[in-house]
Amino acid sequence: MLLRADQFCSTLVLLWALPWVGPQVGIAPTTAEAAEIPPEQVEFFEKKIRPVLVEHCYACHSAEAAEIEGGLLLDNAAAMRKGGDSGPLFVPGEPATSRLLTAMRYDDETLQMPPDEKLPDQVLADFRQWVEWGAPDPRTGAALAPADVIAARAANHWAFRPPQTAERPPVRQQTWPVTDIDYLVLARMEAAGLTPAPQADRYVLGRRLYFDLTGLPPTMAQVSAFLADDRAEAYTRLVDQLLDSQQFGERWARHWLDVARFADTKGYVFTADRNYPHAYKYRDWVISAINQDMPYDQFLKWQLAADKLSSEGDRSQLAAMGFLTLGRRFINNQHDIIDDRIDVVFRGTMGLTVGCARCHDHKYDPLSMSDYYAMYGVFQSSREQQDDDLPLRLVDKDRPANARIFLRGNPANRGDPVPRRYLSFFAGKQAEPFQQGSGRLELAEAIVDPRNPLTARVLVNRVWGHLFGRGLVRTASDFGMRSEPPVQQDVLDHLAATFMRDGWSLKRLIRGIVLSSVYRQQSTASDAAMQADPDNELLSHTRRRRLDFEAMRDAWLAVSGQLDGAVGGESARIAGETPSRRRTLYAFIDRQNLPGVFRTFDFASPDTHTPQRLQTTVPQQALFLMNNRFSLDAAVALAQQVPGDGDPHRRIKDFYAAIFARAPSEEELALGRQFVAARSSESVDHGPWQFGYGHIEGAERAAVVFHRLPHFTGDTWQGGPERPDPKLGWALVTAAGGHPGNDQDHAAIRRWVAPRAGIITVAGKLKHPSDQGDGVRGRVISSRQGAVGEWTAANRSVDTSVASLNVQPGDCVDFVVDCRTGPNHDSFQWQVTIAAMAPPGADGEAAPEMWRSEAGFRGPAPPGLTAWARYAQTLMMTNEFIMLD
Repeated sequence: MLLRADQFCSTLVLLWALPWVGPQVGIAPTTAEAAEIPPEQVEFFEKKIRPVLVEHCYACHSAEAAEIEGGLLLDNAAAMRKGGDSGPLFVPGEPATSRLLTAMRYDDETLQMPPDEKLPDQVLADFRQWVEWGAPDPRTGAALAPADVIAARAANHWAFRPPQTAERPPVRQQTWPVTDIDYLVLARMEAAGLTPAPQADRYVLGRRLYFDLTGLPPTMAQVSAFLADDRAEAYTRLVDQLLDSQQFGERWARHWLDVARFADTKGYVFTADRNYPHAYKYRDWVISAINQDMPYDQFLKWQLAADKLSSEGDRSQLAAMGFLTLGRRFINNQHDIIDDRIDVVFRGTMGLTVGCARCHDHKYDPLSMSDYYAMYGVFQSSREQQDDDLPLRLVDKDRPANARIFLRGNPANRGDPVPRRYLSFFAGKQAEPFQQGSGRLELAEAIVDPRNPLTARVLVNRVWGHLFGRGLVRTASDFGMRSEPPVQQDVLDHLAATFMRDGWSLKRLIRGIVLSSVYRQQSTASDAAMQADPDNELLSHTRRRRLDFEAMRDAWLAVSGQLDGAVGGESARIAGETPSRRRTLYAFIDRQNLPGVFRTFDFASPDTHTPQRLQTTVPQQALFLMNNRFSLDAAVALAQQVPGDGDPHRRIKDFYAAIFARAPSEEELALGRQFVAARSSESVDHGPWQFGYGHIEGAERAAVVFHRLPHFTGDTWQGGPERPDPKLGWALVTAAGGHPGNDQDHAAIRRWVAPRAGIITVAGKLKHPSDQGDGVRGRVISSRQGAVGEWTAANRSVDTSVASLNVQPGDCVDFVVDCRTGPNHDSFQWQVTIAAMAPPGADGEAAPEMWRSEAGFRGPAPPGLTAWARYAQTLMMTNEFIMLD
């Protein structure tokens, strides 16, 4: 019986991963020595040994393998005897000490090959005989290192060859192509028997351009002006107008900030200041550079080496170095900080995962540990400098030094020093050590050298992804050996080559793409396209796209008249009680305390370089738009902005003009009137739970004096922003419990208001988790029956069940916790469940209605929206508003 490839190879990985303590052996016989192998042994190897190796091992352990596992190659005798990363697999002539045979015999419980089932005895006997003969192997050739094999393959990798412009191929549909890329796309489409989708109408194209180039929705006046312009160049004029707008730089700066893992804070750094002083000035520099159409090669060079490029007295470009310095601080671990800088430089600019070579040579790409530590030396030879008016930046140390390789990535176990230089595979024979200080400027020049096959390709692919919803290369920051060649590689290469030829102009690159017929197609796919090309690799139609977080939030603010359009300046808090109305680009990004709304809407993680944003559809997104104060305020503001003068039809038309920049259809007018009429009679349900403080009056039939707590922090109701509050002290209520106030007049109270008549039961536990203090007292008070339960919890938990309680609609049941003699160490937990007992004659299988205190905990009830405000909110939640096409 033969092994499956995955069984055989996974076990070999275990073999060479173990340390080897046996004697070192010769590499392999020479050609002459191989000729001296007895013919019967050659025949034995060819019939009994080679078939197993070919069928079950070569997939992972040959020069043709997609991945070379454990540094082990089995292509020839030299490679076989050399073994893998940890030494040989066997000692020729000594089967008793062979790890290979030990595993095959299942002699070691921790090392068995294959893991699922033991090989037949005959196969084991064949391998034992072969090793006993000295492992005779007639295969010749040198024992190449896996790195040599990878480098040989890399020479032919599609992304490592210089991009070339392409000639226009012949096409049948001569009227469709407008640009060179149209010809390339159409030729491939026609070869597959497909035709392009019709061009989108001008309204759709105008809205698409506004969002893609500025990140903002067009107004009714802007759309009307575009539709009324009947000149042949109207579309081109709009493209140029938007490229020249200030908003273009704001929109495309955010795309780059994803690459640069921008944030205003450092993350967790013990007790040190977590803020990056003047971090926003790096963001403003990016906006300005993009609006000025700074050539991309210069754009990168300033970010890597502005200190080396700035002339004396000219500090205008030094903020660019925030690209390197504004990453996460990793509790100030310098090794991780440098690793992060290497990662953002190479994944961000060249699509190379150089960081994978920190502990070992790269498993798939021609990148060695020497390459990694050459780069490590560059950044180790740079020191941080904090100026009074600039973001943190780098300058060269007085005495730059080479780094030593960290063996297995361990800084306490160092190997040979490595000169600071460029990546050896890409530098070729010219891999000379850097001579200018740390080498950052020389590194930047190597990255933007026109002979570099990656830098232009990676940028073009990012731009394409932002304009089409997906890059031509799926792995936007990994163009290495495992990346799939793009279907439209000729398009990518043509754009990359012309991008460099045209002076690395981002605006010119974008202009050429959005003027193409490919970009201007409708999003509706033909039946033939859906059958032949369901993933739209051939680009026979455009892709429907949902607005990202920034564009969506900005659009809500814009159409409701609330958007603050100021360009540049300090970061603003856009979440919390008094959120800023600035564009989302200017949000204060706190790595350690990123507001939940950012994550809900797939914002780029500021902790590391983000190649492309995920796009999820989760309930929290709809719940935010339906219930959050932000969306409610926008709806109210829009309703106030569009009064309608008492004419419902006029008001609906004004809503459509403000939100969609178009007129409604007759059907939409009718639906709008129906919606408003139906919502005019609705009331808002604020739920049965309330959260406050107060005290108990009366002796026999206790009554509760209840006041609502006035301040909500996001997870706690309390007296005010400070804790303790100057007036109400420590009184607060959370989802799980809370803390009583400083005296008996300020007990913490959770109130339940009965929504209907019935009999209820109460189940719960009052817990005082601290091992200090005198505990807390909890009481359940019914507005109809008075006190129905009282318990004291001191350093323990107590059951607080109430068996049966009659309630009528509007009756209150209060859960009151006071501090007994003092408020110290009086945090408590009290989660209760109220269950309505089924009335007589009810279906016995019906589940009782329940109200859980933790589930019912909430912040301030949303304001009761008018029917028109609710209508505005509903329109702003439609797919037409939050999606393109």
